[in-house]
Amino acid sequence: MTIYEVLKKLPYKKQLYIKYKFNLWMDREKQMTEEEFLKQVDLKSMGTYYRWERTPEFKHITSIVLATKQANDLLKIYETLKLKVEANPNPKDIEMMLKLMKEINLHNKEAESFFTTPENEEEDELEL
Repeated sequence: MTIYEVLKKLPYKKQLYIKYKFNLWMDREKQMTEEEFLKQVDLKSMGTYYRWERTPEFKHITSIVLATKQANDLLKIYETLKLKVEANPNPKDIEMMLKLMKEINLHNKEAESFFTTPENEEEDELEL
């Protein structure tokens, strides 16, 4: 499950907040200030979103965002380790990379299960 699949399941204002918080705009150059964001969602303060950040839903979304970013980092690590191993094979480097990948996959599976279980499809309690 990608972050964009998760975003589709969220109310529009939550989608905007996740894109704002983690800079997930399709246009990577887009930078939005807090004031601009609040104007776009027609709110006066970030309090509602700060409270939402303490919920399991937000924590799982954060996990998926980080897993996505880590996937990009893993590619860089993999390429670096591959070059290093080709030049001077070191099993410890390979073992470290495999452990990291296992950990990321575990967190990603937990986040995916959160968004696919029926009990989490309750009515949205956050009033935006």
